[in-house]
Amino acid sequence: MRIGRDYRSIPARLASLGLAIALGSGGVAWAAGGSSDDSAELKQQVLELQQEIKELKGEIKVIKTEAEVKAPAAPAGGTATAAAPQTFGEHLGAVEKDVADLKKNLTDNLGVHIHGLVDTSYDYNINEPNTSLGSNGGPNPIAPGGRVNQLRAFDTNANGFELEQFNLHIDRTQDGGVGLVTDINFGQVANVMGASTRYSNTNTAANSTTNTTVDLTQAYMTYTAPVGSGINLSLGRFVTLLGEEVIPVYNNQNFNESRGFLFTLGEPLTHTGLRANYAINDKMGVTLGVNNGWDDVSDNNMGQTIEGQFAMNSGDMLGSAQSVAFTLSGIFGPEQVNHGNSKLWALDPIVTYKTPVKGLQLIAEYLYAQQTAPVSASPAYSSQGNRFCYGPTATTPLCTPAPGFTSAPYGQVNIPNQVSWTGAAGYIVYDLNDNVQLASRGEWFRDSDGSRSGLRQTLGEFTQTLTYKVPNVSGLIGRLEYRHDESGQKPFFSNELYPATAANVAAGIAGLPAHTYAGQDTLMADAIYSF
Repeated sequence: MRIGRDYRSIPARLASLGLAIALGSGGVAWAAGGSSDDSAELKQQVLELQQEIKELKGEIKVIKTEAEVKAPAAPAGGTATAAAPQTFGEHLGAVEKDVADLKKNLTDNLGVHIHGLVDTSYDYNINEPNTSLGSNGGPNPIAPGGRVNQLRAFDTNANGFELEQFNLHIDRTQDGGVGLVTDINFGQVANVMGASTRYSNTNTAANSTTNTTVDLTQAYMTYTAPVGSGINLSLGRFVTLLGEEVIPVYNNQNFNESRGFLFTLGEPLTHTGLRANYAINDKMGVTLGVNNGWDDVSDNNMGQTIEGQFAMNSGDMLGSAQSVAFTLSGIFGPEQVNHGNSKLWALDPIVTYKTPVKGLQLIAEYLYAQQTAPVSASPAYSSQGNRFCYGPTATTPLCTPAPGFTSAPYGQVNIPNQVSWTGAAGYIVYDLNDNVQLASRGEWFRDSDGSRSGLRQTLGEFTQTLTYKVPNVSGLIGRLEYRHDESGQKPFFSNELYPATAANVAAGIAGLPAHTYAGQDTLMADAIYSF
């Protein structure tokens, strides 16, 4: 930054003065025997040099004054001044305070809040599953590759680093007026959301996109209608009411890093429609809504889906040391593409008990869902075979439907009967102190007809997560997690593939695992920062 003077010339001028003074002193000594005119001339030069030295001293004093860190001014009405920042940390703290003040001014004046979350991880699957379909051995940009965790939501890519999620949250609230909420996601969360969502009915291929780099997970308007205590209305796209686990934002994290089977297989992610919430009192509230269906930005059939939730909490009825909260969420409507007669309904009660033991809470969730025929499903691969397809090793792209099933678009099969799925999850969460938390999750999930996982199977999992809040760094946490999945079938890939022989190619099994496992174990390390 330039501030009006060329301070770089000062050292050169000082050097010139020093040289002149040295020469002048020698000249005075030499002139002792010279004429009076020479002596008068030298005296004049010395006077001029002294004047310039005086000017330079003044400029140096100005430089020191401008470079000095000033102490903050005294508050209005006060007399003492704060100490000037001395260290880099103190200067940084002053800058952070200025930024915080600026954000506060924007919030106070405009009502706009901007937050973010970044989640990066390293995931290791002990099975080392090979999901390349035998494409190793040369460059092939469109071939599958690497390793994939089966039956997972967002932590799908194994044995490598992952940008799990980058979330940008923007909201604007205004008393008595229209507000907005937006959550934009990047990374693997966006990729999974893109693959799960029907964005438009103009698609001529698959109903969703893959390898999505950005997803507008939430974008809705809000308005509080002046009825009773106020009816909070939301119009747009928002996350589902069902489930204990959520898609994280800056202020809302799950206790475990990976998502359970109920989240991954049993429940929707988002809805697009109209939702109304009303607080009956400080302990009870209801929510009702109508939308386009499970993960449908565009309605995929000729009917709408309705949703609802009843929530209550004990407040201080049990004293200040403990509390109980209960929610009952439900959904009903047509979900099959271009088939409004096939109805799906689900009920999802959740109980949360904050115990008298400081830092300990217990959570229980139960899910039951049912869908009338016909229902489309994507068969999953297992070395034990799949009831949807002929042959013990048939896979989705080459599935010839077994008796009782018919082909559907995009490698799916039609199940002619009513299907159902059910599951339960339990959480034990304990805060050892302000910085350390232990969270255990156990789950049971029954896919009675194979409509959710592609195999008729019963799944179970246990997850243990250690969360550490880094001291003195607001918003930064680290996580270590171990998880074991188990199935009554064998849906988990191994690292041993069928060779690409002519017989295996003809059978459609070349590049697929020669055997699959009933279990899967993963280890994960995460760093999460939110602001």
